[in-house]
Amino acid sequence: MTSNPLRNSVRFDERSTPALKAGPDLMIGLSADDRPVTLPADIGHVLVASGSGGGTTTVLRSLAAQALARGARTDFLDITYCEHRWAEGLPGARCLNDVAAIHDYLLIAAAGLNDSPRAVPEAGWGARHVLVVEELSSLADELRRYWMESRPETQLEEAPGVEALALLLTSGRAYGWTVLAGDTGGIVPGPGPLHHRNFRTRILGYGSQRLWLQLASGHDAPPYSPVIGRFHLISDRSATPLQALYLTEAQARDTASSSIPGAEQRGRA
Repeated sequence: MTSNPLRNSVRFDERSTPALKAGPDLMIGLSADDRPVTLPADIGHVLVASGSGGGTTTVLRSLAAQALARGARTDFLDITYCEHRWAEGLPGARCLNDVAAIHDYLLIAAAGLNDSPRAVPEAGWGARHVLVVEELSSLADELRRYWMESRPETQLEEAPGVEALALLLTSGRAYGWTVLAGDTGGIVPGPGPLHHRNFRTRILGYGSQRLWLQLASGHDAPPYSPVIGRFHLISDRSATPLQALYLTEAQARDTASSSIPGAEQRGRA
């Protein structure tokens, strides 16, 4: 029997809709033969990277909408194009696009880790605090620029906002935090506080050869595809090609507001 190729688009239909709502895991998209590719709550922090226009924001949007539907508190940090306005006003969601506000938010979040209860390993998305970061590299640069301009008298090796984000990446998981970060610059932060090794899970578009060498060592970069939303889920031993689920902003908002079986009640701190 010949395997069915990847779709060119995954939207709501008779195959994707049941998979989207079937269980506790978040659906990334469909692989060959329309097999759902999912993201369990214990997967660790997630980095979505591709070239510009490759569908990174779409992946973050669909994952965040599903996390909200499953009860996760979900905050969005976006200083670029306000891509996540679809989530404004939703229960459990908070959207920040001002660098000063993001700086203060990160410092408070990092400082609060020691006062937070330890996460239960088997807890689902409803027990997690999801942080969606649009354009990770750009945000780090803006946090550095903000600190240099607001506190030029200080002599620090790294901006406090970047250090706070790094602390959430290195220690936040134990306290129920999951970071979903996107980057379309072609090269995500290398050595330093936001090292890509902090992201246990990587969802990669083509981007560039260098991107794959950095983030998918041991896997050959796939040939360029003009299909928007074509990604690979990377693990130590495999690279699973998939077509990412595409939700419009209206569909994302409806999904986030829907009732998912088994979703837990959220409560904001």
